[in-house]
Amino acid sequence: MFKVLLVDDEPAIRLTIAEFLRREGYQMLTAADGEQATELIRQGNIDIAILDINLPRRGGIELLQELQERDAYVPVIMITGEPNLSQIPAIIRAGAYDFIAKPVVKDTIIRAVERAAEKKRLIDEKRRLERAIKQHAEELEVRVAERTAELAEAHGFLNLVLDSSTEYAIVALDLDSRITLFNRGAELMFGCAAVDALGHQPRELFINAEQAGIETFQKSLTEAESFGRYQSEIHLKRSGGEEFVASVAITPIRAATHQAVGYLCVIRDMTAEREAEERLRQMQARLAHQEKIAALGRVAAQVAHEVKNPLAGLLLYSMHLKSKAASKLAESEATLIDKIIDTINHLTRTVEQIMDFARPLNLRPCEVDLNGVVSDVLQLLQPQMEANHIERQLSLQEGALRARLDESVIRSALMNLVLNAVQAMPEGGRLSVTTRDASAGNGDNGRDASTGAHGEAAARPKLLLEIADTGSGMTEEQVKNIFEPFYTTKSQGLGLGMPYAKKVVEQHQGKITVESRPKEGTRVRIELPAGAVGE
Repeated sequence: MFKVLLVDDEPAIRLTIAEFLRREGYQMLTAADGEQATELIRQGNIDIAILDINLPRRGGIELLQELQERDAYVPVIMITGEPNLSQIPAIIRAGAYDFIAKPVVKDTIIRAVERAAEKKRLIDEKRRLERAIKQHAEELEVRVAERTAELAEAHGFLNLVLDSSTEYAIVALDLDSRITLFNRGAELMFGCAAVDALGHQPRELFINAEQAGIETFQKSLTEAESFGRYQSEIHLKRSGGEEFVASVAITPIRAATHQAVGYLCVIRDMTAEREAEERLRQMQARLAHQEKIAALGRVAAQVAHEVKNPLAGLLLYSMHLKSKAASKLAESEATLIDKIIDTINHLTRTVEQIMDFARPLNLRPCEVDLNGVVSDVLQLLQPQMEANHIERQLSLQEGALRARLDESVIRSALMNLVLNAVQAMPEGGRLSVTTRDASAGNGDNGRDASTGAHGEAAARPKLLLEIADTGSGMTEEQVKNIFEPFYTTKSQGLGLGMPYAKKVVEQHQGKITVESRPKEGTRVRIELPAGAVGE
């Protein structure tokens, strides 16, 4: 909405013109003399002015001059009841946009104001565009200056970036497949210095020498040329001959004329990612296994609870029957009652085992000597080993192996594992038990088997315990299911010993694995992070 200033000392004319223009959608400001008009002009934001030439105290031409000095872009329409040709040059010099003689006709004043409004709109648009052009020009100057500085540093910066990218190998080839760029990441990945790689072909350094490997690489270059980009996972090798899987992205390098001048290869070693994926898969499998065990445990506990009370009643009835009828029964019948009582006791022990397995472990760790726990378990089971003619072979690390463990549950788990080994050798054999501090570098080379990585994780104190027997061994399928609840390879037993041992070890933040082959015995390996529980 345009704001129009109307200055006229005749009230009727002032009110009439103001009403005409207000109805046309203009915002009207009116003044009766020069002083009122001056005050409105000083307030600013006037788009169009209609001034009477003859005004009290201050003439219209003087107002026109003041208005033009404040804002030369405001169109001014002059009106007068007594046209004086001598005033026209002064009006034009002052910058008036239009001139109307009184009496003012409605259509005439409306058309004049419309033309003035259009001029004002064009002027404002021109001023806006001029400001925008000026601002854009300033921004362009800044951008040109910045771009010039960037181009001046581009070459050095690019070389710095390429050498700083140690995770990716960046290799450039010419059209003859000879290396023209070999960054620091490529040196680390392939174990070859850039000065030794430049000028050579990839097949001489990191492409498998077999014909299939060479053909695969040549095919990748051809596809990159045809489709603009090639990406795949291929097998490469390091300078020592070690093979690894790498993600390779190849794009053609083109000159300004779009002519191909070579190829850019960006190579990423996927070894760490594959190991991370495998660890994630193992964690997911472990979580699924634990959820399955928890569900089975809840069901088994409910069933055992429902069976336990009736068994207690049966035992009482049987004992009462034996006490009342012992003198009246034949020896064979009394023996039958004893067998019933023994069977009930066996079922009660079975129920207790199931309920023990289903209960959550509430570990109470304290500092114990793992060697001492192992020695105590072997001493308790010495009669069974002697009865089965089993030779015991101990290889315990010298000194104490200190760890924070719940001694009672660890002892119970080890008891199950040693009993399994003894029962796997009914005709005799050899039981080997080994302990060592893996964090001391004895045979593990500082490598953490649970993470498969070097560094901080591998430096955690870790104790190893191995229990090996020369018994009948197990098939691959049996080893796969050995930790499943209620799965057993023996004619007797519930199949809860190994799942319980796994549960105990994992709650100590450890790891248990089993290696076995038919007729070659079984080896159980336990890793326990010293001081991991309760700290």
